Amino acid sequence: MQKHTLDDKLDTLPISGTSSRDKLSVAYFTPGWPPATFPNGIVTYVAAMLQGMGDLGHQAHVLTHYLERSNDLDLSSQSVFQLLSRRSGEIVGRLSDAILARMRPELAFRDSFARGLCRGIDRLTAGSRLDLLEMEESFGMAGFLRDRVAVPIVVRLHGPWFLNGTVMGASQDENFLRRVQVEGETIANAFAITAPSKDVLEQTRHYYSLPLERAVVIPCPIACTPKEQRWQAQRCEPNVIAFIGRFDRHKGGDLIIDAFAQVLQNFPETRLIFAGPDRGYVDDANRTWHLEEYVRDRLPGAREGQLQWLGQQPPPALTDLRRRAQMTVVASRYDNFPYTALEALSLGCPIVAARAGGIPEIITDGESGLLFQPGDAADLAVQISRLLKNPHLAAQLGHQAGETCAERFTPAVVAQQSIDFYRETLARWSLSKAGWQKR
Repeated sequence: MQKHTLDDKLDTLPISGTSSRDKLSVAYFTPGWPPATFPNGIVTYVAAMLQGMGDLGHQAHVLTHYLERSNDLDLSSQSVFQLLSRRSGEIVGRLSDAILARMRPELAFRDSFARGLCRGIDRLTAGSRLDLLEMEESFGMAGFLRDRVAVPIVVRLHGPWFLNGTVMGASQDENFLRRVQVEGETIANAFAITAPSKDVLEQTRHYYSLPLERAVVIPCPIACTPKEQRWQAQRCEPNVIAFIGRFDRHKGGDLIIDAFAQVLQNFPETRLIFAGPDRGYVDDANRTWHLEEYVRDRLPGAREGQLQWLGQQPPPALTDLRRRAQMTVVASRYDNFPYTALEALSLGCPIVAARAGGIPEIITDGESGLLFQPGDAADLAVQISRLLKNPHLAAQLGHQAGETCAERFTPAVVAQQSIDFYRETLARWSLSKAGWQKR
């Protein structure tokens, strides 16, 4: 009797009712929309994936809970579905929701979320075919939906709570542990997984003791900036450092201020422009500092204008700031695959960034930027000083940063990697539905 391998079956079975030449229809869940209103890495990722999928002729849809509607927002060219989870006209159901919300709020939240997402998928599929849904691992929502939708779910490891919660200083109480457990169960039972970085995938494997054989690394995409619009040495302001991020422990807002204090000892004309909200930095003694008091404590002799805090800024203003500064700093204590680094890379900016999480998978030390030891303000000051001393090195690093981005991270390049994985996932899905293999 002739034996057939799994690869043989993959070659002969249709992909969710389509052939390998057909265009795919993929839905992406995002916490909010549009990107200009929601400064969030997942929102930025979905927007770039929509561009990449569209460039390659595939259909991409957005499912979101929070949709900001305005006269400036044109949804006519986008497939965007707002998820409505509240029961209407079901008195018993609404009463049940209210009781559950009081007794088990986390279950009520998950049930409401799942109901809204299922309704959104029903609305979407009423007008077009849907092959696959991709969503984050947060709160284990993907696992809660696994048996409620008729398409495979790709879980994307945007930021497991065991990593991000820890670095943000979240109290590891019962709620923390419950969320970590539920996310782990979702990851363990996921039909397919993608991770923006090798670092987050390996840390997830290690933390949960899971092989995750159906997981691949696919980076986050970003639109490539044309060469004529990138950072240029002759147009930047010398001795200006740009920091874009929150003032908190996670993003290292304290580290850039501490490093700046050291830089000023040898480069007193240097200026720091800090763009981002003040969320409060919690130090090792559990004291919460806000930015202005932290600056007064760490920079008591700073001259007026040496440190400028802009607060939250819209994307165009951040682009202008990156072009204007001599360098951009990313000081995160941990980051999976941060858009703060990708955006600087795309603009061809000289970058000093932490050797943390997936950042070394974006920036090659000494080639497309300089890396420092995470949490080490002294090392950060050393790397900043290297670029202040050597503007020619800064220009070289900036040029290579722009070239690296164009080669590796454009939406079409990343979308093609995703499409290849989606097709493999859909082929396995067809096999599982046909009884060839168990989930």
